[in-house]
Amino acid sequence: MIRFEELQMRIADSAKNYLEVYDMATFIEQYSLNKECKISMTLPDLRTPYPLNATVSFSYDAQQTSLSLIFDEESEEDFDEAVEVDVVINLPFLEKYNNVTEIFEEIVRDYPDLDPVLIKKEIIKRDVINGEEYEIVYSYVVGVEELSDSTFYDDMFFELSSILRSIYERTKFYIDMSWYREQEDDTF
Repeated sequence: MIRFEELQMRIADSAKNYLEVYDMATFIEQYSLNKECKISMTLPDLRTPYPLNATVSFSYDAQQTSLSLIFDEESEEDFDEAVEVDVVINLPFLEKYNNVTEIFEEIVRDYPDLDPVLIKKEIIKRDVINGEEYEIVYSYVVGVEELSDSTFYDDMFFELSSILRSIYERTKFYIDMSWYREQEDDTF
């Protein structure tokens, strides 16, 4: 089984070929020693704050972590060597835009093997107008052979960058109006 840190670096290195990685975090549960990695990325041409981004995450439970460190190929012990890699695309929060379902249906049609799910989160704050945030979520169950294959990572991030680019092209005007309008200086 591939080590946690090696998988983390393979994912981050491959992601950098297609997207801008702006955050990478590792979480270790204190008592069980389960490990989780979250890598946040966006399109290279977006400015901060990143209105459209994605998070790729995976985790190892304590048994996977220990067996990845001292794996004995002759061991007859059964354990799950597959790793689930989750992808969450955070859609931009946009004013006056209600075509999220059309974007999602286009992704489902163009990438049927991903089996994506659209998640709607309602935001309720006291001093701010209530709103909705949307996420598109899908995952890969990756076997040992794929974990060692660099083309798997390239294919995964090529798909992700294509999806993000498609979403960005459809929402660019609304992103500029909702996100960057306040940053422009009108004094000239």
